[in-house]
Amino acid sequence: MYERSGQIIRQKFGEYLLPTVLTSMAISMASVVDGIIVGSLLGDVALAAVGLSGPLIFGINLIYMLFAVGGLSCASVSLGKRDFAMANQYFTMSVGGGLGAMGIFLLVMQIILHPLCSGLAGGDLQLAALTESYLRPLLFTGPALMFSSGMAVFIRMDGNPKVSAVIVVIANAVNLVLDYVLIRFLNTGIAGAGLSTALGYVAGSVIVIPYLLNKKRSFHFVRPGKGILKTLRDILKSGMPKAVSQVCNLLRSLVINTVIVAKLGSIGMSIMTVCTNMLMISNIFEAGIADTLLPIVGTLYGERDFFGIRQAMITARRVLMVTSAVLVAFFLTAPQLMGMLFGLTSLEALALLKPALRLFALYLPFSGALLLLQNFYNITERQSLATSLVVMDGLVFVVPFALLLSGIEANLLWLSNAASGACTLLVLLLLARRIQKKEDVQGLLMIRERDDYIDRFDFTITASREEAVRLSERVLALAEKATVNTRLLKRLALVLEEMTLASVHYAHADRSGLIDILVHVTDREVTILMRDNGKPFNPLEYIPEENDGLITDSIGLVKKLASRMEYSRQLGFNTSVLTFNIQ
Repeated sequence: MYERSGQIIRQKFGEYLLPTVLTSMAISMASVVDGIIVGSLLGDVALAAVGLSGPLIFGINLIYMLFAVGGLSCASVSLGKRDFAMANQYFTMSVGGGLGAMGIFLLVMQIILHPLCSGLAGGDLQLAALTESYLRPLLFTGPALMFSSGMAVFIRMDGNPKVSAVIVVIANAVNLVLDYVLIRFLNTGIAGAGLSTALGYVAGSVIVIPYLLNKKRSFHFVRPGKGILKTLRDILKSGMPKAVSQVCNLLRSLVINTVIVAKLGSIGMSIMTVCTNMLMISNIFEAGIADTLLPIVGTLYGERDFFGIRQAMITARRVLMVTSAVLVAFFLTAPQLMGMLFGLTSLEALALLKPALRLFALYLPFSGALLLLQNFYNITERQSLATSLVVMDGLVFVVPFALLLSGIEANLLWLSNAASGACTLLVLLLLARRIQKKEDVQGLLMIRERDDYIDRFDFTITASREEAVRLSERVLALAEKATVNTRLLKRLALVLEEMTLASVHYAHADRSGLIDILVHVTDREVTILMRDNGKPFNPLEYIPEENDGLITDSIGLVKKLASRMEYSRQLGFNTSVLTFNIQ
């Protein structure tokens, strides 16, 4: 019998990886670009002001994560279950609710910004003034970020990863150009850096308009209806681990920044800004790899395709391990280059930066592993475990380690993140062992699989007529060990042959491809899920062309034989689900 290869899932992960990495730049790269240009053109104190603005930037990211990631997670699972109406509800509440929350945050922060900046600067009037000048226009980034990047995650899930990547690339490119122009030539000072970030995301929003005008898109704005509170609750619950991460980042930065300013002064804050931006650069890749899983695992989890889920995780883990190793090697060998990139040129600053950056880089393998597991647990209905990992690593361990190590030696403070990551993974192993015994699950993934299958046959074939015919023959050969009766087995073999032939003829007419076939047998019904990576082809809506009777008649026959037939275009796949009653 053919075996399921998982190749189609690995190919999809590779297809979504780069666009998702580029999308993660929306969260990290804007501050990195601001830090580089501000440090180079305006000096150390202005660079410290960019670093000091972190708590408010975390607030913007918190709202974005809560609604965009929460909505994406819920909608992907709904698509996997083929509940398209609910997916549209999640889409509407994700984008609309996020824009409303960003608007409220913007209004409140504009009112209290002056005293807030004075408190963040610890009484340093120059630093407070620079921080306020930077943040006043930057806060308008929130609504633009929510619309442009929030829509981008749904556009990516709708099978258009390249379009979603273009949105983010344009936003960051405009930010980069305007940063330099406004500060260098128009003398706007640090305020120009904040303004350029907001205008960058406004430019990215323009790319969303063609998608909204496309009538064939999968996601549509709908009336929230009576279930608006439940829909909102589901989104907030799914987005909570990511949002809590931003809260922890905010609280952690408040405590650790205070310690740094007290022990190392403004030069220590400049070094912390470089370390924070180093982590943001790493997160572009590590978080991008982890976020690539969200729509893929979410859809597969809705379909209960546990083999596909494991293949996606194996692929993500391998890519993450290589990426983390490269990042650590770079930061260990080139700390001075990073300092010079952010405008730190004095011998004193570079002398302090070198050991600090190297100690901080040891955290990257832990952060990557935790990001991957947090996303996986969140999408597979273990949100409490995902949130626990965020809180432990982002606050519970790192703050005590920072206070303890800085008390021993000020420069040991930079090791606190790595110590926190190691302790968090250790606690996770202990928690996983307890959950495994309680729920009878295995490994760190701890997937709750269905146990009501009597038989299960999964295949992967190439999209060719020869493979389609051969598959039918192999299914008929299951007669000796299959629990379904021979008559139904012959019906299934016929349906599989005709559906695969249709896929070959229409979806793969001008290119080769793969077809995954999942046959699940319970005591009541047989379900066939067929997934291919060809061009869009909906057998339910196909209108036969003249002189094309063979395939058209076969599809009509399949519709009559099946008790129920569904189709969806998910993640760029054609997915057809056919159900047959045992009776």
